[in-house]
Amino acid sequence: MSAVEPVDACPACGERARTPVLGDGHGALDLARCERCGLVHAIGRVRTDVLDAGYGVRAQGHDEVDRERKRRAVALYDELSHGRLMRPEPGATALDLGCNTGLLLDVLAEVGYATEGVERSPGARAFAERSHRIHDLDLEAPGATTGRRYALVTMTHVLEHMGDPVAVARFVARHLDDDGIGVIEVPNWDDIARGVWGARYRPLELGDHVCFFDRDTLGEVLRRAGLEVRTMWSRPQGATLVMPSLLTALDHARALVPWSRTSTAGAMSAREDLGERASGTLRARVLGALDRLDPWLARVASPDFVGGWFSRAGANLVAIVSRAPDQQRS
Repeated sequence: MSAVEPVDACPACGERARTPVLGDGHGALDLARCERCGLVHAIGRVRTDVLDAGYGVRAQGHDEVDRERKRRAVALYDELSHGRLMRPEPGATALDLGCNTGLLLDVLAEVGYATEGVERSPGARAFAERSHRIHDLDLEAPGATTGRRYALVTMTHVLEHMGDPVAVARFVARHLDDDGIGVIEVPNWDDIARGVWGARYRPLELGDHVCFFDRDTLGEVLRRAGLEVRTMWSRPQGATLVMPSLLTALDHARALVPWSRTSTAGAMSAREDLGERASGTLRARVLGALDRLDPWLARVASPDFVGGWFSRAGANLVAIVSRAPDQQRS
């Protein structure tokens, strides 16, 4: 049985007509753009059971560097939501979709939320359950529910893996309080570094990622799901601008050594290299140095600089959402 299964139609709208954008359209893991809605999507993906084995390896604890990075992310989400995220009402509960080992939930608990998550990988779920209530749910299933709604629903670097992103975004809409907020973060197809590296760019994660969003296609998926986009953000940051390129270069170097080459089906194992598992001290120093680029990058990314294009070219897209007015209920 092949490790790769085809993606025959656009995950967002079901259109079969598409134009190749990465590869000629005949490679198992090439990318194409939907001719109806414009979403860039994979034409094939590694089977879920193959990928799950790789996810299990990652169900481990995080060091303080990872935790501090997540705190910085939460501070950014709070800024983009105009201060609503880090001042929860007493008893407010947050739900993180695709929570992995629960690192974001740990930080949200520090802020003051009661915390719940959704995670399908058994190893990661078992780790997260040590500190949080975790649900084993298929986010794409029409009737999937935790049975309640939440003040905050987060979904970071999950939607790009999904074969039906509209259904998953509807899960977010169903589980938000009428006055709740959602945070949805995905890799940005317009990432400036992707244009440098092409198909070899590490964050593309060909074989694993199915959807490759830009501002327009992410916004359309969220609106179709009954969500109102309050803020859409993307800006180059030092760590996400430089580190992925360094890891991509490491992949190239490793590929020159015959015994270290990995198969297509082993796409997940590429994350487990020494570059990502360096000591906390070294990682902290490197990431700290890259973080010091952020104020300069923020100035360069102003709307007045080269027509504002650079402000759209960060590695990640973050959408702050709420239930659309016509979706709200008492």
